[in-house]
Amino acid sequence: MEIEPLSNRKSTQYLIKLGYLLLSFLVFIGVWALFVVIINEGMNNGIRVLPSPFEVFQTFFHLLVTRIDGNNLLDHVGASLFRVLLGVLYAFFIGVPLGVIIGSSPLFDRILRPMLELLRPIPPIAWIPMAIITFGLGILSSSFVIFVGAFFPIFQNAYDGVHRSNQVYADVARSLGATKVDIALEITLPAIIPNILTGLKVSFGVGWMCVIAAEMMGIDVNLGGIGYFINYMKDVGNYANMMAGMLMIAIVGLGINGIFELIERYILRWTPKKQTEEA
Repeated sequence: MEIEPLSNRKSTQYLIKLGYLLLSFLVFIGVWALFVVIINEGMNNGIRVLPSPFEVFQTFFHLLVTRIDGNNLLDHVGASLFRVLLGVLYAFFIGVPLGVIIGSSPLFDRILRPMLELLRPIPPIAWIPMAIITFGLGILSSSFVIFVGAFFPIFQNAYDGVHRSNQVYADVARSLGATKVDIALEITLPAIIPNILTGLKVSFGVGWMCVIAAEMMGIDVNLGGIGYFINYMKDVGNYANMMAGMLMIAIVGLGINGIFELIERYILRWTPKKQTEEA
């Protein structure tokens, strides 16, 4: 009995994955087209409100090179991504150290964690009025809203990573004279890298949703933004442009997730293969 070469098996697996991906895309387009027909014909008495998938895709590629009020679709995406990056960086540099400190210290855990758990249920969108009152309509407001949404996934993953790390290594290092700072930098931090990457991936996804909401509320739209663009197109009644903007949100979100999967596979290549694939 001949054994199929490993390269051929990998090629077959990639083709199967590509086939399922194509099938999923076709199902999505079909459901989308059916939804448009139901809304336009069934609920609006034949009045054409929503554009078809073909119109949206055509408009999408047109907006990539066509400027409206000085910005094309890529300019709006760039402005939104800049705000997300700023907010997530704030969350990272505060959330990771705080998660490590609270996770490593029972005293800080008892004092600070209840306060954070009190703030966690408040949705980031609920902070928008507070951000406008406190920081105005500039970039600090949008960054603050994104920070609130991105902070808790990063903090929680860092906190959980500390609790799940092998305490035997820390005990051995302590018995050899290592300080708490040495243990945190040399043992705890490397052990929680998978958790930090997971927290970052979730935080970027949450931040991407938060920036759309913030821009639609009018925060820091001097440079544009995809949320601002969608809201503006809704106000002027150009629904094809509006849905093209929504399509861009989905594509960017998918791209962010794909980038983090590649980063995880590269950085965590030392982990068991099954664990890396599941991550």
